[in-house]
Amino acid sequence: MTGGYTGKIIRVNLTTKEVGTIDTAKYEEFGGGYGMGTAIFWDLAVSPGEWDMKDAYDPRNVLPIMVGPLAATGVPGAGRTSVCSLSPETFPTCEFWRGNLGGRFGTMMKLAGWDGVVVEGKADKPVWINIINDQVKIEDAKELWGLDTWETQNRITSMVGGKTRYGEEWYEIGSGSTTARPEILLIGPIGETKSRLAALITGSGVSARIGGHAAVFGSKNLKAISVIGTNSIQVSDPKGILEARLHQMQSPGSFPTQPGAASCMPCLKGDRRRSNYYGGETMCACQGWLSSHKMSDSDRAAEALIKYGLSSWSAHFHVDMFSQNIPGAPALFRGKVPTDSGLGWYLQYLKQEGLLGPGKEIDSDPLPMDQWGELSFRQALLDAVANRTGIGDALAEGCCRAAEKWGRLEKDRDSGALRLTAWGATAHWTMPWVEWAYAYILGAGDPAWHGFMAPVGKPSEGTLEQSLEKLSKRTIPYTDDIFMFNYAWKGEEAWKTGIYSPHKAKQVAWSRHYSSFWNESMAFCEMFLPELGSHSPEMETMYYKAVTGKDDSFAGTMRIGQKIWTLERAIRVMHGRSRQTEDFFPYMYMPGASGFAIYGGVPVYEKGKWRSDLAPDMYLDRKGVDDFKTHFYALEGWDKEHGWPTRKTLEDLGLGRMVKTLRDSGKLGAA
Repeated sequence: MTGGYTGKIIRVNLTTKEVGTIDTAKYEEFGGGYGMGTAIFWDLAVSPGEWDMKDAYDPRNVLPIMVGPLAATGVPGAGRTSVCSLSPETFPTCEFWRGNLGGRFGTMMKLAGWDGVVVEGKADKPVWINIINDQVKIEDAKELWGLDTWETQNRITSMVGGKTRYGEEWYEIGSGSTTARPEILLIGPIGETKSRLAALITGSGVSARIGGHAAVFGSKNLKAISVIGTNSIQVSDPKGILEARLHQMQSPGSFPTQPGAASCMPCLKGDRRRSNYYGGETMCACQGWLSSHKMSDSDRAAEALIKYGLSSWSAHFHVDMFSQNIPGAPALFRGKVPTDSGLGWYLQYLKQEGLLGPGKEIDSDPLPMDQWGELSFRQALLDAVANRTGIGDALAEGCCRAAEKWGRLEKDRDSGALRLTAWGATAHWTMPWVEWAYAYILGAGDPAWHGFMAPVGKPSEGTLEQSLEKLSKRTIPYTDDIFMFNYAWKGEEAWKTGIYSPHKAKQVAWSRHYSSFWNESMAFCEMFLPELGSHSPEMETMYYKAVTGKDDSFAGTMRIGQKIWTLERAIRVMHGRSRQTEDFFPYMYMPGASGFAIYGGVPVYEKGKWRSDLAPDMYLDRKGVDDFKTHFYALEGWDKEHGWPTRKTLEDLGLGRMVKTLRDSGKLGAA
């Protein structure tokens, strides 16, 4: 195939040890990456009807690891890899969840001649998958099991015959030659013991931190996937790619550089810190896992976290990051509301209440509680979770399951001590960025979507209203609705034009459709695009047309995004999602719910005027959230009673083949 696709996807069944292929063309209507992965999951895991999709560790859980058509073509910021499956991380039920990662793995997968790899079944012993161009083998991983992620990569690199550093010398690999080393996606000891906090790791610190998909690797006895390729990717218009890159680079601030910083491939942004493992990069959340006046200790903590394969997001320790005093916040916060939720905050709360410690209600053994802010505490935590020793066994299951085991779930959930937004997953910028909060209850995982933050902050020129009017022209197809960007949350205006209104439903829908196609399927890093204040949506379509040769309008691609989002909804409906289950954790309905607003705050329209507001006192109204769901379901074409897609919606989006499965299960939305 041309136009950015290789034309084939690897299909590996670890139970039967069979290796086959899937024709990419069968799923091209879903764009690529996550879109294709979602459709493949439906066909292989949902449509057959062979399991109830309750247990993420069931061998019937299918794991698509997919790359978009723009990867390996020279398009900046478009080399990410998408992962999806039933997630062991979410609580109280295992939800269909997605994650993605940058680095170089996706680019190398394309250069090996593949649009992705789909893993099924469970191996009877530890294995790794070895991909060298068109040769795919299931290898014995006995000697790799138990090793950390850096040592495992070194061992696999030596087995494949590659080098540990780029560009030292040419060597033959398969039928070609290269100066590169294999790119390896793998788990550490924490993934091997199926901790729900486990992250997939590649390179020195790039990780898929959301969804616990590394624990799915562990449940399948899969240690790693290694890939190296010497091919190239054909594009429709090479000159068009160069012209698009030059056009974007002429925009001030498009490619900020930082001395000593690293980039994913192929990106020019340089927004990741260098690590000492073959000059790779570490993520921001990993870099801050231990905030210490000793930079060397912070670096060593980040390295240990990556070596063990722990998710720096699920195991957040940014307890005091941007914390602030909020009037009316529950007393348990002691005057400070943490912006970031997760393991660190919950453990600190239990510690300050005298509930956690040696010989306490919750015994902290083997954690050295007197060394809380030290490197030694982080290292002990990693070891306890990896080996499931002492308190580590409960912590390996995540905050909610640990609280349930300790008999504290209902009390700490209802008091607001458990700050996990929805589905027991760690929060990330939930409010005042309400489109993120709503994405959580709708099941989008960590929305990780900064698209509206800078554009709706304080304008660089003109009035706030003029800036929002300009922005509204770019949010195709929901153009000219300035109230999409109204974050009014109190009084009549909240229901009329603010966060509970049909206008806000449009903003949430736009961000989910854009993300489904451009960020998750075309694999653009959301820190790179959209640039709604300047180049979007022209920039995206320039790259897309140059690579694929397709003449879709931007509105057409957003329609594909809605198609992917609706298919994703259908999968969730099949494992039990409904309107009745979509709700926030209680703390979102009480003072102290809001996080920290950057870029000057959010726009608020009240009494006929616009203003920027940091909104530190924002919290949600239960009836308002319920009204928002009604507006959102109507906009998406899902029925009001359950939030299930209707036959008309599915057929209009080209998803008619899903109708029978939903209907036979009694989960097709009423017209």
